Amino acid sequence: MAKVIGFVGSPRKGGNTDTLVQAVLAGAADKGAETKIYYLNDLAIKGCQGCEACKDDQACATDDEMQPIYKEIIEADGIVIGSPIYAAYLSGQTKLFMDRWYAFFDRDLVSWLPQGKRFVLVITYGDEGDEVYNSVVVSLGTLVRMTSPELLEILVLSGTEDKDSASRNRDILRRARLLGYRLAGE
Repeated sequence: MAKVIGFVGSPRKGGNTDTLVQAVLAGAADKGAETKIYYLNDLAIKGCQGCEACKDDQACATDDEMQPIYKEIIEADGIVIGSPIYAAYLSGQTKLFMDRWYAFFDRDLVSWLPQGKRFVLVITYGDEGDEVYNSVVVSLGTLVRMTSPELLEILVLSGTEDKDSASRNRDILRRARLLGYRLAGE
């Protein structure tokens, strides 16, 4: 059975980012995957300290709530990471979380994560047009690509009128669910 985990980088539970991450996880569950969701805003995660201990030990030295998350990421077959765009970049919660992925790379920036992981990135924002924050999407995608994923899919919902836009958009919910099938290995 595949294990698929989701990370919501929005402080708004039930908002657009959360809705889409949950839809991806629901699709994975439909295909028999074990799923779990984490709300980054609820976790006490410190910023990367730049101590470089991870380069020698393949483990982060910072003792906080990121430690059990590392284990979950290593064991997962599929991972969905969702973030709204705030102030023209990822939410602070998502940026902090992704900075801590530095621990997955050796000194030559080669990832030691187990190969074959599948990823879905979910990005939401209020401005119109899927290209508005393309540089942010590319930046997050680059970091994930450095882990050598088997699959990387990106789902963008722009033009969100309010925090319920995703829940009213049948097409985006269908697409999210289909991406969940792919995370489960279909």
